[in-house]
Amino acid sequence: MPAIVIKDYSWRQTSEFVILNVPLKGHPKKVDLFVIDNYVKISFPPFILELFLWANVVEKESKCTLTEEEAIVALHKTNTNLEWPTLEVQDINNDFKRDCRTQALEHAQKLAEENMKLKSEKRQYLQKEAVKEQISVNTATLNKIDAIRDAHRREAMQEFEDWRSKAELPFLSNVEGEVQENRKAYKPPLKWFKDNDNVLKSRPMTEEEIFNGSNTIKEFKSKAVDNQKIIEVQSININQENNLQIEVSEKRDDSLINKNNTSCSQDSDSDSDTVKATNKKDLSKVYEKQQKRRPGLEAVEAAIQGKILKRNNIFEEPSKSVPLPRKTGTINVTFSERKFPTPARESSHVEEQEWLQKQVEARRKIGFNTEDLRQEERDPQWLKDKGDDFFKVGNYLAAISAYTCGIKISDKMASLYVNRSAAHYALGNYYRCVEDCSKALELMEPKCESNRESRAKCHARRGAALCKLSAPQHGIPELEAALELTPNNESIKRDVLAAKQYFDVKD
Repeated sequence: MPAIVIKDYSWRQTSEFVILNVPLKGHPKKVDLFVIDNYVKISFPPFILELFLWANVVEKESKCTLTEEEAIVALHKTNTNLEWPTLEVQDINNDFKRDCRTQALEHAQKLAEENMKLKSEKRQYLQKEAVKEQISVNTATLNKIDAIRDAHRREAMQEFEDWRSKAELPFLSNVEGEVQENRKAYKPPLKWFKDNDNVLKSRPMTEEEIFNGSNTIKEFKSKAVDNQKIIEVQSININQENNLQIEVSEKRDDSLINKNNTSCSQDSDSDSDTVKATNKKDLSKVYEKQQKRRPGLEAVEAAIQGKILKRNNIFEEPSKSVPLPRKTGTINVTFSERKFPTPARESSHVEEQEWLQKQVEARRKIGFNTEDLRQEERDPQWLKDKGDDFFKVGNYLAAISAYTCGIKISDKMASLYVNRSAAHYALGNYYRCVEDCSKALELMEPKCESNRESRAKCHARRGAALCKLSAPQHGIPELEAALELTPNNESIKRDVLAAKQYFDVKD
């Protein structure tokens, strides 16, 4: 659209300013003002005012005031107290105007770059100052924290020094104590059975490491010899009387398990007293009780006699300990083919077959599958033509599928929505028809002569679909809008009359 040059403006001057009164026509919402040196441009489409001033002006000191009727521009003179004979330079040609515009744009661009550079430098300076200020604040905070920590540390150290000075004083200095013997000194365990060399095995440590005196060593050796004699007496008694042998062995086991902290001499004395005090009848009763109370006496007797008790244990024979490996085999599992994710026991075979049959019939009717398209066929225009071919032969489902595939590729093509609305209307999908018509009308912007026929079709089809949906208050105005776009269309005229007669709408 060509611009309209404003000529009905007025101007006046003072010693410092040149004042322009420019009328604002059409109540514009936005007015652009560009002032640089001797060039002034005021524009609010479609109006424009371009002035080539007689002298230069200062842009930063100039002002502009907007009212409802006019724009008042006060231009500050570069040379004050200088009278301008005219507002513009007289007798200029188009080349001079073009040069002035070019110089003004270059000067404006240079000023914009300088302003941007100054803003960038100012921003960097402010950022540096902000960082310095933040560092100073953080330093002050850290110093304060260190001072508090040092104060607490000094206070704690002072309390510790006070406590230490008091703790070093002697406590109960008038009371004298006696040094007691350590009752929890280490005492090595003894083995009560002889090895093959008939020598008692002791702990593999030197006597100096274990004991702290020769008297203790001698006492330990005497006790070990006494215990060895007691064991020999018991073995003799075992050969004479079996019951007595079991009782002694049981006593010896109990003394070893339950009296680990007692001395060896006490155990040997108690065992010897038990041997002297018991008789055959008492030993038999004790043996019966011990046999009932504690299993595994045969193993104990065999161990005392130096025999090995053999048992039927699979782990003693390597051939029986590890089972033979299993033979390898293959299990073939076959599954019946199913179209549904549910198992066969949870499905209804009759309903499934009916559904599959309907799907096959629907695909046969459509005759269009997007998966079968080649790369060169994935084009919206080709898909539109394919949908038109399906629509002409009455295969509306295939036409909808082709249009939908084209819309997925390019959703800004209005003709795809227009043609798909026709297919939906033919199938009775009136809601979908209304949606496609509305979308097509949104895309047909701006409204011009080239899309007038398409807009009329959309309005007519949307009005017919709304009438089918029993909404004549919306459908009849759509039909009338279509008739306004194409006044000579007889088909739309008949549709308007038929809709008004059916719904009994009077003009």
